[in-house]
Amino acid sequence: MNKERLVGIIMSVIVSAAMGAVSAALVIHTNPNASKVHSVGLIYASNILLSIVLGMIITIVLPLGRLGSSLARKAHAAPPSLKFILLNAIPNSVGNTLIISMVLSFVGVLTARLKLSEEALNQLPPFVIMWLGSWAKLILPTLIISYVLSIVLAPIVARLVGFNGPQKGQGPKK
Repeated sequence: MNKERLVGIIMSVIVSAAMGAVSAALVIHTNPNASKVHSVGLIYASNILLSIVLGMIITIVLPLGRLGSSLARKAHAAPPSLKFILLNAIPNSVGNTLIISMVLSFVGVLTARLKLSEEALNQLPPFVIMWLGSWAKLILPTLIISYVLSIVLAPIVARLVGFNGPQKGQGPKK
């Protein structure tokens, strides 16, 4: 496994776990009935685990790291400059946030609705409205945590792995 991929996977686990924890905290804070349907520990564990799995899949399947390097290169930012770090983190943070928060909110609303009686369901808005509302609550906080952790931890993880990124004038392979 190359060092760039290893950094991506390590960062994916860390950032995704944090996003899962933040989303669980938001669910519990914004929906007091959530802990009546599921235990708090289960809400945290399921959100963190699902978030990590999704983050790993996203990292392996989508070229968000290459997009970040390409964005930084187009802005004439070379590693390990602050400009490079700030720009390189954008595609990963935005992509992971949109996908992970969308799936977490979908699964959360779906599992909560499956536990409710028909009478209780009749008093709730339609599934899509609940899902989109839940997703909207997650986007900004998970984007902030994803971006901040990426810009703070990526250089540290890269250094620990021994990856310094492409040298000046080089970029991702086309």
